[in-house]
Amino acid sequence: MTLPGHLSSCSDAIRLLITGTAESGSPEQIVQLQCSRSLQQPLCEALANGLRQKFPGAAVAAADEQRASPDLTLRFVEQTQSVDWISGSLAWQHSDGRSGQGPVIEQSVMDGQLTADSLADYARQLVQHTEFPL
Repeated sequence: MTLPGHLSSCSDAIRLLITGTAESGSPEQIVQLQCSRSLQQPLCEALANGLRQKFPGAAVAAADEQRASPDLTLRFVEQTQSVDWISGSLAWQHSDGRSGQGPVIEQSVMDGQLTADSLADYARQLVQHTEFPL
């Protein structure tokens, strides 16, 4: 059981008062990630991991895995992609109709190709520098 001094939100406090526990059986927020087929699989996985770190209590899933209506839908808006360079931004749509887009960020390597590690770093930067409504 979570102690009252360790509650992270008002909803945790209410849940504790009603049920005696601050933990719920389902995530408080559902984040849907739309990855196009043209994106490399490592980038989609890295974006999902970055979103899970940013929203630890949320359920993050790809659009084709989603079972419930999402609170937030994200997609990567690609500007340029090659074996050694990628640029783009994250666009988001909230379930209440609000929408927005983060800054364009680019990543390049000079001595080789983009790797899963460099794409993971790129995804972290995209998530870190995008202001989300959650």
